[in-house]
Amino acid sequence: MRIITSILTLIASLMLAACNNAPDPVALNTVKTGTPALWKVSGTKAGQNGVAYMFGTIHILPDDVQWRTPALENAIADSDTLVIEVLGLEDTRNAAKIFSRLAVSPGQEKLDARIKPSLRDDLDRIIDSANIPERALNRMETWAAALSLASAQTKGLGLNSSGGVEKKLSAQFEKAGKPIKALETIELQLGYFDKLPEEQQRQMLTSVVEDSSDARQAFENLFNAWMTGNVEEIVALSDAGILTDPKTRQYLLVARNLNWAEQLDKRLQKPGTSMIAVGAAHLVGPDAVQATLAKRGYKIEKIQ
Repeated sequence: MRIITSILTLIASLMLAACNNAPDPVALNTVKTGTPALWKVSGTKAGQNGVAYMFGTIHILPDDVQWRTPALENAIADSDTLVIEVLGLEDTRNAAKIFSRLAVSPGQEKLDARIKPSLRDDLDRIIDSANIPERALNRMETWAAALSLASAQTKGLGLNSSGGVEKKLSAQFEKAGKPIKALETIELQLGYFDKLPEEQQRQMLTSVVEDSSDARQAFENLFNAWMTGNVEEIVALSDAGILTDPKTRQYLLVARNLNWAEQLDKRLQKPGTSMIAVGAAHLVGPDAVQATLAKRGYKIEKIQ
């Protein structure tokens, strides 16, 4: 899965909670110090009083990296509210209930019948390494099985989902007594996948299986692009996999970005300064959230 979403973090958290021991971290070839991209959005019309800092995030981090910078810390200090993708991921029991309610449906085909025969051996290998009972996957809708296997690959790198950027920022704002808001609920974010046509869900599963052999390299490439603020590389990496399908891209990325821009437009028309921390793929390319805000008359400055 090339597009990074907090859903993968959610499912990885649920899987880790069910295990007695997390895997040991894998030695990753990642940049240790960086300057992830950061934008400032301000109004240029009368009545547009708010300011927003927009920070593209990655939802799971290695332990030994320094992603904080003076520019970012200044933006955090200047912000009175944190806005992230979704709240409530720390309540794994409730999140598991929501996931199970949407993910499990009667009458599902066996998972290996939902993928082309040439990939079935690879699917079996992934299932074995994921340590997820095959009978559990067979009961899941295809999107849920695909995301569970993608999350298992992340878990296999030994990365702790509690160390993601959003969680660290949330802890910082909570300690400062500043409110934290969300753009989506868990149900809504999972629902985007749940409502995908079966054809697109099977494309997701195919993408996860085909990408499984280079999961480590894919994470390193995306992480390093994020750490160095390489927006063009993030676009190239995010546009691969399932997002090469125009309908899937429109539904999972473009439509959500437009919805977020609408929410932020309303927020920016009121006094206050917000830190917007969402997955980096949502803030790059022609469909980026801030690109929509620019069309609505807002001033966009890339400050890092």
